[in-house]
Amino acid sequence: IKNKGAKVGEVLVLTKPIGTGIISTGIKRGLVEEKIAEQAIELMSSLNKVPAEIMAKYEVSSCTDVTGFGLMGHLKEMVESSNVTAEISFDTIPFLDTVKELAAANIIPGGTYNNRDFVDHVVDFGKLSRTSQLLLCDAQTSGGLLVCLPPDQADLYVKELKKLGMKEVTIIGKIIHEGSGIVIK
Repeated sequence: IKNKGAKVGEVLVLTKPIGTGIISTGIKRGLVEEKIAEQAIELMSSLNKVPAEIMAKYEVSSCTDVTGFGLMGHLKEMVESSNVTAEISFDTIPFLDTVKELAAANIIPGGTYNNRDFVDHVVDFGKLSRTSQLLLCDAQTSGGLLVCLPPDQADLYVKELKKLGMKEVTIIGKIIHEGSGIVIK
């Protein structure tokens, strides 16, 4: 499955929470509690094997992993190669514990700032604060999958993954029209 082929009317599923880059930076600076560090390491150690195998049962039009370019960087590649616009609901995006607080304290890796600049011409961040924008651009280590598929299929996919213990998997947005772009609500 390629990151090209997203279609208007489909939805976007994210299989892991965002924030591993910020948490890793906090760990390096000695600012993260051991429990949070362990959760982040466990998340980064978990493979995308299960969600990838299960997605083969569904009508997935496109998929990408969310890694160094962050959620917005990888979504940018998807929408540009598919010539579609995605609308993302910020409130539905799962974040690791304490990542918002760390970002507010400016505990942000340099790559995340570069990612923000990389997507500037494609993403309409609306009224999001600069900190929230950077959260969406956080350079991930071993992030989840961003999967695009029809809404009914997405609901089934999410339910199946949740039954397997992937509690953070969620629908974060939809493809709203042709013409490449990203709108954050």
